[in-house]
Amino acid sequence: MRNFFSSGSVPRVPAILLAMLLLAASGGASAAAYGYSYTNIFGLVISTPTGTTSVISNIDLSRTTATVNGSSVIRGGANQIDAPQATRGAVSKGENDFTQQGMGQASYARGEAQIVSSQIPPFPPGSTSTHTVNAAETFLTGGGSADASGRNGSATAMAVNFVVGQPGATLAFDFQAQPYMQLYLDALAATGSAATTNMALTFTIIDENGAIVFNWAPDGSLGSGILGGTELADAASLNTGYAQTPLTSGSVFTYDPSGCGAPTGTGIGTTCGGQYGAVTDALAAGSYTLVLNMLNSSELAYVPAATPMPLPGTLPLLAAGLGVLALAPRRRGAPPHGPLAGATISSRSGRRKERAWAAGPAPMRPRNTARSNAAGPSTAWHCTASSCASSGMPSVREKVRRSRT
Repeated sequence: MRNFFSSGSVPRVPAILLAMLLLAASGGASAAAYGYSYTNIFGLVISTPTGTTSVISNIDLSRTTATVNGSSVIRGGANQIDAPQATRGAVSKGENDFTQQGMGQASYARGEAQIVSSQIPPFPPGSTSTHTVNAAETFLTGGGSADASGRNGSATAMAVNFVVGQPGATLAFDFQAQPYMQLYLDALAATGSAATTNMALTFTIIDENGAIVFNWAPDGSLGSGILGGTELADAASLNTGYAQTPLTSGSVFTYDPSGCGAPTGTGIGTTCGGQYGAVTDALAAGSYTLVLNMLNSSELAYVPAATPMPLPGTLPLLAAGLGVLALAPRRRGAPPHGPLAGATISSRSGRRKERAWAAGPAPMRPRNTARSNAAGPSTAWHCTASSCASSGMPSVREKVRRSRT
């Protein structure tokens, strides 16, 4: 029997049709989860509306982390203002690029942090304000886990000086900020999957006995999120997070309260942001520590569903390929060539006939009966009257007549 895939048994599938079918068949959706958290603080000025203060010491901190499926890295630390980017997996963004890499074809995690400028102490020399940026970005394709963080902060030891006639000193904080987050968990996520992004920004003053006398965590609601002072401006929450589970999966969550959109350039622009401000209650003379802490993070855990679904864009491609295949001409039961071309193969004897077609026409057999031996040579071939006359061989009729005489 001929091989089904031989060139003569069925019409060949055109190469373009075969490519369409293979592309559609390989278009299964890859499980995916994505998180991005970004905060840009700029124009931060710390002033003393009343009283006087002096700086004793300052320690800056810039640190980044990244993890993909248990493989982790930590970069930077204390006394640094620009931590190297922490990367794991298929990271394509360069150093100090805080813009989104986005969803791709391979898993990755990256943390980025930089104190661009500092008021206390002045950096670069002559700087009168602080500018700090963080970003954490993670992406998973298929099952696994990933997390990343970017953190900037400082701890400034200061003294509030005693001034005759004044109850103490006050500190005021004024700055602009651009917060932005995106989070996605696809609809194939099974139980155990989760995606979160978070951001935090706090200003804390601790006295020499370790007691917190001032704490401010902007939450987007004027008058709340503050202890030991008064809030003057609070454009949007800088202490918030997003979370997705399989119950809320399938949509992209975006946090853009300032309306600035996703960061552009390298993500350190100072042209768009909301306004923030606060002032402390009066601080008695003594020693204090001012702690500024800014953190962005993203964490993913993905458990894919048992049966991936094809991507929507591949379904029309698969339908088109099958439609072309259905319209392709077919020759049911016909041999590719030979004297029986065009004959119909019966269901019961098709295999025997197919073997006969494959072998070609059979030669005529010699007649070896006793009667034919008596009439002539044993190798005499069966022939018709006309062909025997021309070849000198006796015809069948002549052989029968001779055998009877």
